[in-house]
Amino acid sequence: MRPGEAGSSFTIRDVEEQDEQEERPGGRAGRRQGPAVSSLDLVVTLVAVVVVLAGLSFALIFPPDAPEPPVAHEGRRAPAAVTPPQVAADPVVPEGGEVVVPPLAMEAERQSAQLVCQALIGTTELTALAYNIKSARAGSLERLLGVMQRSGAEVLLLQEVDNRRRSTGSVDQAAWFAERLGGWNSAFGRNVTFGDGLYGTAVVSKYPIVSSVNTPLPNIGRAQPRGLLHVVIDIEGVEVSLYSTHLDNTSANIRTQQASRISSILAADPRPKLLGGDMNTWPGSGPEQILTSRLSDSFVDAGSGSGPTHPASRPRTRIDYLLYGGPDLTATSSAVMSEGGSDHLPVRSVFTLGGIKTEKCSGEPKSKSKKSDKAGEPEEPAQEESGTPQ
Repeated sequence: MRPGEAGSSFTIRDVEEQDEQEERPGGRAGRRQGPAVSSLDLVVTLVAVVVVLAGLSFALIFPPDAPEPPVAHEGRRAPAAVTPPQVAADPVVPEGGEVVVPPLAMEAERQSAQLVCQALIGTTELTALAYNIKSARAGSLERLLGVMQRSGAEVLLLQEVDNRRRSTGSVDQAAWFAERLGGWNSAFGRNVTFGDGLYGTAVVSKYPIVSSVNTPLPNIGRAQPRGLLHVVIDIEGVEVSLYSTHLDNTSANIRTQQASRISSILAADPRPKLLGGDMNTWPGSGPEQILTSRLSDSFVDAGSGSGPTHPASRPRTRIDYLLYGGPDLTATSSAVMSEGGSDHLPVRSVFTLGGIKTEKCSGEPKSKSKKSDKAGEPEEPAQEESGTPQ
């Protein structure tokens, strides 16, 4: 069709009006939108910028606190960082006064030491006292105690000892001596039971008592019962047997039987041994020969001075003995003490006991030698250490 004719579909004007409608906002769906930024996006962006700036300002005005270091379970602050352990030069002394040596320091000291040790068998000295105390009836317990202390004896073999008898003060006499000698040890051998207590023999020892047994001895008729108290003590790891006895005073026949029984008991004991007591027999008699056939007389071997022991006021004969025997036991001195307190005088003997285990070490730690070298001083010779009792 030609332009201007009725029936034409649209004109150039119609095209222009259509384009204007498409450019207006709110046009029909499918109309093209421009790339312009909306006001909502601008608002969101501004709010985000304000929040970030506010956070930075708060951080600058109020900086965060430093983190607390961890606390150890004892209540002390633990170190901030774990560092390798170091060997301390000196021990740490806490408030309580106890020295705490760091384990690594002890190990370093052990590694730096150059000690050479050798096991040895040594000897020690043993002093014994045989004493009939007459139940403290001829003198007080305090007076008898003074005799024991002055003797310097470490083992006491006692006869005529009371145990809680009312007639002598209801005292356990052996335990009384032991306590006042410094907390020593005691053993009592009961031979007679009276209505008011016990009576017998005893051993008091500075050394630990391992065992104790009292053996009745042969008796005839109405003679007083007698016994042999056997106590084993420990001296620096060596067991020593101590025997205390009091033989019959009425019959040589009874004494002979009693001595024979004691001799058989001693023969079965392989330990070093001492037998002390009131034998009621003189040197050279039958009972004495039986006993000395098994043991040696310390006064005969190493004695000095006068030998009689009874009666104490005017001694005329020796009836109290300290006999010894067994391996590694030797008498070095013996004497009768001129002391009062009883109707008998005590016999004091000193012995050398062998078989004592010791250790001798020589050398010194390297650290000491280096310190001496740095100071420009000559190094001292190595000292020897010995465990031998003095």
